[in-house]
Amino acid sequence: MDLKVGYVCDRGLSPKRPVNQDRFLSIPERGLFAVFDGVGGQRAGEVASQTAAETIEEAVTHNSTPPSLDLIKRAILFANRDVYELAESDPAYKTMATTVALIHIDGNRVTVAHVGDSRVYRLENGHFLRETVDHTDLNDAIRDGRIRPDDQVDGLPGGNVINRALGVESVVDVEIKTVQVRDGARFLLCSDGIYRHMSDDEIARVLAEHKDPQQAVDELKRIVHQRGADDNLTAVVVQLGKAKQTPIVSIDDGLPKARGKENRGIQTAQTGLSKTKSRGGRIHVDFNHDRSASGESARRLERAPEFQSDQSPTEAKGRRGSRTLMYTLLVLVLIAAAFYGGLRASDAIKTRVSNANANREADLLQTGREAFERGDFRIAAAEFDTVLKRDPSNSRAHYWMGRAQLEQREYESAVKSFEDAIVRQPALFDAYVQQAAAYEALGDKTKAAAALSRYAEERRKQPASAPQ
Repeated sequence: MDLKVGYVCDRGLSPKRPVNQDRFLSIPERGLFAVFDGVGGQRAGEVASQTAAETIEEAVTHNSTPPSLDLIKRAILFANRDVYELAESDPAYKTMATTVALIHIDGNRVTVAHVGDSRVYRLENGHFLRETVDHTDLNDAIRDGRIRPDDQVDGLPGGNVINRALGVESVVDVEIKTVQVRDGARFLLCSDGIYRHMSDDEIARVLAEHKDPQQAVDELKRIVHQRGADDNLTAVVVQLGKAKQTPIVSIDDGLPKARGKENRGIQTAQTGLSKTKSRGGRIHVDFNHDRSASGESARRLERAPEFQSDQSPTEAKGRRGSRTLMYTLLVLVLIAAAFYGGLRASDAIKTRVSNANANREADLLQTGREAFERGDFRIAAAEFDTVLKRDPSNSRAHYWMGRAQLEQREYESAVKSFEDAIVRQPALFDAYVQQAAAYEALGDKTKAAAALSRYAEERRKQPASAPQ
């Protein structure tokens, strides 16, 4: 059966989200399509989504036999393990995770798999069906019969918190099934950046009105942008065979029906792994076991025992090696300072003066860091600039100046600041990845890849220097 595909992957309009944490796969020759929505502290989200995408692509496309339901599930489990192990190996990645929504098409047989709240929809003969149900406590309770669909009320606990994602634990429960479809069926895979701004009715209408898949996703993007596009948005539309323009006759959200009533589905305002709004309107991903500032209890996401698979260490190493070229961004590590060792006893007075200057610079760096954490990026940049005027060789000040510039969308200046940090401290690995992020924001993927290649080469040479 012929396949025609349209897709969009856009960072949205929010200045708080300068980098796109969504990723997608579109491999028509293998019938593989997927959407990933990364979450995590600062910029770890795109590391998680890119890692998962690469692992799944390798597991499926490098296999000589046709993908089976078991292979698809194993590929997602491998992706979960890779994200989890990467998060465990580096404090910079400790809060990262990603959703996945995936379909594999083999003739009239379509495998649908998902973890989290990225969705798969199917439009066939006027019937619009949500093939996946978001993994939230509320939806689980409805499917288990503990809550009736018509009992839903605004603010009901668990409605906007997903309880599954790749990378949270060493094992994950993948929801997977197969469906039989006919010529003319159409699938939509999307992140929550789409359906946060559009109802299922509106999405169905767009898919039904546009025969060309690319025109359909372009229209989805247009509507979402018109309504603010405050999150990254990704959509992949896959047309099986010849497109058919048929009026919408039914819409089904995939949840059990309320007896005697039509269930119109759940439209959540926002989703996330214990996502809560923090200062500056950012999304904070809480993997801790304590209570949030608002008093609402966060779901426990404890680490499970290590997942054991039959994949060889060589294969795992190969996958980890491939990550070095991904478009990723690291997050800041810890605030720590180590300034100037002791000098000879005869230089005691000079040492005290030097240490005093270093302490003043450390105080300014700390003040700048605190402003950065509050989201006061201009104030932070001013503090870092003061340090650099006193000590132009301070690699950490160059690094944090770049971070502040990146947040203010001063991408060209950020590129230069990260380069200044790298020249003075080649083992400051995060500077390479942050520089790649600035290049990506400028639209220069070639230079972004080159920055990540430098990162990989330098990492092989020496241990990391954490930005402090």
